[in-house]
Amino acid sequence: MVHINLLPVREIKRRLKARRQIINFFIGLLCLFVALGGVAYLQASKADQLRKELSLINSEIQGYKKVLAKIKKLEQDKALLEKRIGIIRQLKKSSSLTVHILDEIANITPTKRMWLTSLAQTGSTLQLSGMALDNRTIAKYMEDLKRSPYIKSVSLTSSSLKTYAGRDLKAFSLTCTIGMPTEEEQEKTAKG
Repeated sequence: MVHINLLPVREIKRRLKARRQIINFFIGLLCLFVALGGVAYLQASKADQLRKELSLINSEIQGYKKVLAKIKKLEQDKALLEKRIGIIRQLKKSSSLTVHILDEIANITPTKRMWLTSLAQTGSTLQLSGMALDNRTIAKYMEDLKRSPYIKSVSLTSSSLKTYAGRDLKAFSLTCTIGMPTEEEQEKTAKG
């Protein structure tokens, strides 16, 4: 007996093959979506972790801003204190300068040949007025004043002839520039 196959075997095999390909395609597509979903999940978790780190860093920055503000305030306070200390030192120098100037003038003034009638200090300017026996005494007095480390310059403002107690004397007025001596001048004065 002869068997006749009425079913098209090739057609069935081809359909099965096409069905397998479609199934394989959908399985591959499903695997691709699962893989993409996994990558998306990993990226989302990594982004979430980075956001948490960013918020921690921002909170640390806020903490450091407070510390930096305190440091800035301390630096301003330090600058203010240093300025005040400088002013105090300057006041000490200027107060001791006046004492030294008075001492220098008292030691330099020749008591037998001249006397001072007025002495006025305004800042770094010193005005001296007095009476002397002659011009030579005034000139020597000016030279002696110039040698003092506290007196920077001396100039004769006026000189005139005056009669005092029946004698002709020289009235004079001097202008001096005063200042603290440098450390070298102080050492030189201490040695000499």
